[in-house]
Order: sequence, then structure tokens, then C-alpha cells
Amino acid sequence: MCGIYACLGDSLASSKVLAGLKRIEYRGYDSWGIATAEKEKISLEKHVGKISAIKKIKLPTSTFAIGHTRWATHGGVTQINAHPHLAKNKSFALVQNGVLENYVELKKELQKDGYQFITQTDTEVIVALVEKFCGEKIEAKQLTKVIKKLAGRNTILILTKTGETWAYRQGSPLIVGQDQENNYFFSSDLASISHDAVLYHVMENAELIHLDLNQNITSNLGEKVLLQKISQKALAIDKGEYAHFMLKEINEQPESLLKVIQNKEELLKKIANKIELSRNIYVVGAGSASYAASSIIYQLRKIKNNVYHVPAYDYDDFVNLFQKNDLAIVLSQSGETADTIEAVEFLKSKGVTIVSVVNMPGSSLMQMADLAYPLDVGAEIGVASTKALTAHMLFGMALTDYLEKQNFSFLQEVEKFCQQLKIWLTEKNQEKTIKELTKFLRHKDDLYILGRGQLLPSALEFALKIKEVSYLHAEGFSAGELKHGVIALIEKNTPVICLLAPDQHREDMLSAAHEVQARGAKVIGIAKEKEDVFDYFIQLPENEKFINLSSIVVAQLLTYELALLKKLDPDKPRNLAKSVTVK
Repeated sequence: MCGIYACLGDSLASSKVLAGLKRIEYRGYDSWGIATAEKEKISLEKHVGKISAIKKIKLPTSTFAIGHTRWATHGGVTQINAHPHLAKNKSFALVQNGVLENYVELKKELQKDGYQFITQTDTEVIVALVEKFCGEKIEAKQLTKVIKKLAGRNTILILTKTGETWAYRQGSPLIVGQDQENNYFFSSDLASISHDAVLYHVMENAELIHLDLNQNITSNLGEKVLLQKISQKALAIDKGEYAHFMLKEINEQPESLLKVIQNKEELLKKIANKIELSRNIYVVGAGSASYAASSIIYQLRKIKNNVYHVPAYDYDDFVNLFQKNDLAIVLSQSGETADTIEAVEFLKSKGVTIVSVVNMPGSSLMQMADLAYPLDVGAEIGVASTKALTAHMLFGMALTDYLEKQNFSFLQEVEKFCQQLKIWLTEKNQEKTIKELTKFLRHKDDLYILGRGQLLPSALEFALKIKEVSYLHAEGFSAGELKHGVIALIEKNTPVICLLAPDQHREDMLSAAHEVQARGAKVIGIAKEKEDVFDYFIQLPENEKFINLSSIVVAQLLTYELALLKKLDPDKPRNLAKSVTVK
């Protein structure tokens, strides 16, 4: 969940690391820090809070710098717990992304040896072990002994006072980059490093890389680290004319949705062929990606009976089902979700074919896949997923349409919908209604969202967005559950959102709306046409086929406006991070 960035060899190393950390702040924003090495001395700069809030800061001039932006797992959000951590002998500084699962046991052993801890972090245990086994001079043999003691997913980067650098990856991602002047960079993702580097290498699990004083780079997996050209342009990581990334990314959806399926016919055809040959199809995801998985399953089950939902964090409940002739469609925005990676590792061990549908190029899940389907929606910086979530859902619709028709005519339908969505996003009446609704919801304690059929996953995602960004307690339910218990929660002025599709569930949904209204609820209708039962009404774009997507765009706009009204930061919700690289 944390972010690592380093620059080694460049005279502007400290300022480049500062800029790099700002690009990956979405990975964690509790605290941040930079270690610089110059004239055999390490200097630390560490702060609590968001690095993006820093306007002016004077960093030491250095050609060697490593940095870290933190999402706290062990120890409170304090300056002393912020990374990097300096060895007691001051010979090196270390940053970590991951969780040391056996840190309690190791800490007790170190305390018996007389080591006195000054932080509450698991990272300081790694620092103490490196210092114990390596002393003033780090060498591969001794560092490997330390690594063998670490349990869990731990990626570390070490900068020595002389400028030597050691990097070890286990689980959490780390990428090596090189610029045209042969300076080196390390980053937690490719999108960030592409701003500085022209070549890159995605470190493998259990890979240990050493960058020596002469800028020679070696790996324990071979004599030479092979770097490849970065084919993508540096992903735009700026808000442009928008106040927040979240609003920018919501408004990018008319363009981003098109990119999901443009020039993808051959890839869809390959996935479709694999599906036809598979015994069972599992769709795997966590968080918003899990709700997208539910949506994809709803689509695929129109033509396939052998499709099942596997929440990534509960994959071990399904282990006896997986077989060699199965296929798993794996969803992730970052491609680094720890729960999902662990599920994929197990699925691969059973011989299951992996189709990864991921937004981040060069990510672990892209590399692990038998077939990788890039979403291509551009950088998504807002922590709450917007355009990546709708992209995942659209992928499922496109795949289902291709399996059913064996052609790519769906592209024309998407183009038409995207034109309608673009116009809808600029309509003042819609914007006015949403703002009026946020004023009503601002002081409410609870919100319920009802959906059926294709709109049930949308209702669940709707509730998640409200919880994530505006901190209003919200729950999504099937309208069919209403009379089986949920209706007991309804009282006077309780807000209830009804997602209404013009399909076989329409009459049942309207009946549910009348039932909650009779108990005093305020009914908020999100539909193509207004109904008498609606106290508030948000009209969706024309195209009924994409109502599952457009209703989610409403959720995104509503929760964004609600966050602003509450004076919250919609880009960086409390306690969350964009890339969930710890379990």
C-alpha cells in the first residue's frame, strides 16, 4: 500500500524523488520521507501528512536519494514511524512496502541481543537485522541471510551512505528504470517511473538487485539486468482544469470507455476461444473489482451456465473446485492487489488459465497472466475507483456480446453511448439536482440503495462509493430482500435510492419504492423516466443497454459533491490507499 521512489546518480536526485513521491502519493498518504546520501553521510527529511500539501521545502543537494510515502500498518502515524528508517550506525537507510508477518518473534530475539527499538514499525526490525548481519558493509551473502528470515510480502530498498543501493522484491511491486544519462530509478509503479526513465525492468519475486558505486547493476537471478524500452508515454498525473482527480476521472469516462474496447477485437476473440474450451469460468476481484466481477457474471450468465464469482480474499473457500481446464478472469485496477495476487498464485498452481483485466501496464497481474487485457483508461489517481470500475464492467459486456454474436458490432453501440454520456455530464439540470440531493443527504446517518438484476452490482458499488468518499453509512441491497428484514430499517425521512431499469424487474422495483415510501422514506429515483413515487429524480442518459454503467456515474458524482459539502478530500479518503498491496 506504500509507495517507494528513488533516484541514483542524478545531481537533482532529491527533487526528482520528491516529484516521484507526489506521483505515487495515492499509494499511501499518512506520512512521507526522503533519505539522501552525500559525502558518506545520510540525511533524513520526514513529515506527517500528505506530500501534496508541501508547497516549498529545502532538501539537501544529492546525487543519491530514496523516498517513501506511507500507509500505516504497524505503529501510529508519527514522524518517527515514517520511512525511511536510519540504521543506528548511520551506514544505511531503508524503506519497505509490505508487512513483516513474523516481526513480533524477530523483535523479541533482537531485544534479547540488546537492540533498543525507537519506533513501533515492523520495518525497524528489518533495519536491525540488516545492521546485525551486515554491519557497516552490506554484501549479498549476509543480506540474503536477512531476507530468508522475513515472512510475508516484503519489498525493501536500501541506500548506503556511499550511494550503493540494494533492492529486494517479495510480493509488493518494484520497478527499476534507467534514463538516457544512465542514471537509475526505482518506483512502485511504471506510470510514475516513466516520467524519468526510458528503460525499465519489473523486478521478479525473490529478486535481489545491487547497484554499486560505479552504477553497475546486477541481480541474483542472473549476471545482467535486462532493461526494456518503455513503450508508453508518461501517464498524465495532473488534475488539469479540475479541482480534484476524482472529478477529472469521472468526466473522462466518455473517452476512457471507448479505449477499453478500441483495437481489442483480436484479444477479445482469443479470450472468447479460451472460454469456449473451459470447464468453469471464475471471475475474481476485491473491493470495487469484486462488484465489477458480479456485473460481468450477470452478463456472461446470459449465455453461459458455468460462471462463478470468487472474491479474491476468500479464494481458499473454493480451492477444491479449481481444475486444470478452468479459466479465471481476474480484475484489478493496479494489478498489484495482494489478495488477488495470492489467489492467482494458487489458481496457477492448479493449472487454471489466467486472464488478467488490469489498468496498470507492467504490473504483477499483467505479468502473471496467460492472456493480459489492458483497460487503457489512463492513470487513475483518485483512490476511489471510477473509470477503471466502469471499464471492468464494460469489458464484461463486450466479451458477452462477442461470445453471443461472434462479431465486433458492440463498438458502435459503445460509441453512441459515450456521446450521450458526454452530453449528459454537461447538463446543468442534472448537476443542480445532484447538488440539491447532497444537501438533503448531508446530515443523514444512513442511506440505502436498492437494485435488481443487472443493477444489483451497481447498487452495491453505489453504496461502496458513498462509504469510501463521503463517510455516510450506506448499504446496497437487492430490492427482493426488502420484505425479508431490510424494511425494518426504514423510518420517517430515511433516504432510499431506487435504481430502476426498464426490464423484467421494473414493476417489482416500483413496488419496493412504494413500500418504503409508505413507511416514511424519501425515495430517490435514478432511472430513464420519472415515476410518481420518486421524491427526488435523476434522469439517466437515453441508452438503456448501459444503464448499469450510467447509474454508477451518478453514484460517483453524488458522492463527490457530498464530500465537498462535508469539506472532505474526495481524492484521498481516510484510512484508504489506491493500491492494496498488503493483506
